[in-house]
Amino acid sequence: MSDIERKVLRVIGNYSAGRRRTPTVDELCIKTGRDRGGIMTILDALTKEEYIE
Repeated sequence: MSDIERKVLRVIGNYSAGRRRTPTVDELCIKTGRDRGGIMTILDALTKEEYIE
């Protein structure tokens, strides 16, 4: 798992624990500093590796 994948997974986990919801793609863009296309690529990779559904 790459560093950015780990970072996105931590952001998702922290949002789920603290705010009782998953973050939107726009929120992930803000928190990671990546563009929407980059976030979608990372989410696809995490889905293929079965870290998220």
